[in-house]
Amino acid sequence: MAAVIASAPPQPLPKIPHPVPIPGRLPACIRRSQDRPHNRRRTLHSAPAEWPLDQRIRESLAILDLMETQSISPDPELLAALLKSCADAGTLRLGRVVHDKATQAGLQSHPLVANTLVLLYGRCGQLGLARRLFDEMTARNVVSWTTIISVYHHAGFPHDALDLYRSMIMDGGVRPNVFTFTIALNCCASVEDLDLGVRIHEDIVKDGCDGDEFIIVALIDMYAKCGRVSDAREVFDRVTNPSVEACTAMIEGYNGNGEAKKAMDVMRRMFRTGLSSEAASKLGFASMIRSCAMELALRQGQEIHARIIKFGHQPGSKALSTLADLYESSDRMIAAKHVFDYLVVKDLDLWARMVSGFARNEQYVDALKLYIEMVAQDARLNPQIMSLAIKACIGMSGLEEGKQMHGILIKVSHLLDESVISSLTELYRSCGEYETAQKLLKNN
Repeated sequence: MAAVIASAPPQPLPKIPHPVPIPGRLPACIRRSQDRPHNRRRTLHSAPAEWPLDQRIRESLAILDLMETQSISPDPELLAALLKSCADAGTLRLGRVVHDKATQAGLQSHPLVANTLVLLYGRCGQLGLARRLFDEMTARNVVSWTTIISVYHHAGFPHDALDLYRSMIMDGGVRPNVFTFTIALNCCASVEDLDLGVRIHEDIVKDGCDGDEFIIVALIDMYAKCGRVSDAREVFDRVTNPSVEACTAMIEGYNGNGEAKKAMDVMRRMFRTGLSSEAASKLGFASMIRSCAMELALRQGQEIHARIIKFGHQPGSKALSTLADLYESSDRMIAAKHVFDYLVVKDLDLWARMVSGFARNEQYVDALKLYIEMVAQDARLNPQIMSLAIKACIGMSGLEEGKQMHGILIKVSHLLDESVISSLTELYRSCGEYETAQKLLKNN
């Protein structure tokens, strides 16, 4: 069944909505502090959903101007909501306008507004300004610290983020919440700081947060990326009903440590439990297919492909590329080409593997057609691709096609490396053009 589905002609993949994930109820240890940073009572969601966010922000600013003419001061929640929207949209210019409104209202130092200003400037690439605003805060709560740590993490400075995390605990006297812990663990994973990751894990257990879904995923990822996949599995096994995200993290952890067979065991466990279509939409199909590709497990890969079709999932380019690679490695070139054709953007390595796969299976015409498709799409050629295409010409005794490629190579000399010259020489010899082959060797 799976094999039939996997090799059938491609059907249009339906688009699925991308709902905003809503975290479940937080554990008791978190409810002592505010919820996720920048949660707010008022939002801009009352505006028509089809309005662009930028337009909604402008309309809201116009309302602020109207309030100002009537001497009505905005409240911190409204300003924070506007700043958060500007941060989400990456609209620094409009964010500065809201900042000015907050200053005029004397609310720029209000904790809710100040925290969201840090988020705005951090998200918009103004890291120095975000840090200055944070340093100028007279009072910092857990959201303040979590925001600045998150800003540094997402800006690509995990070491600085961890320094801030240490300062929060040692100098700031503020206890982390679940989101702070999660970001800190992600930073530890990025820099492979196992020692700090273990200490954070100990603090998490003391605070009773070790059952939180965000924490579980972050712990699995941290241990796996630090090379302690057995500890990651221990965290995973303590969960009675692990989430799809936790399963995906465990699968990717095994993949990253070269233990694809164990990753496939986790996959089987997931599928045995039965999955709703909603849960299926969250699956890390790319990680699962990668496990199959590492083990050349064609049957399991076909099963996953069948599930993708069954659930109407819209796989990303990473999942499709890995699936095409699996089929190519397993010499299932028809299925590989069907998946390959779904890709909007195709990387050069995958092009090369596909041409190589067709040539390896003596499907020389298909290999050459793929090369022509590359040229038609203005894909960047390289010596490897040229050499493979010429070998396809050898297989089909395509002297004229080979000569056309030789003409291209003369014009684009950087493609004419040793492997390409060797392939061209072999082509001319196989087609009886011994003099041309000899001349080619002599001139290069």
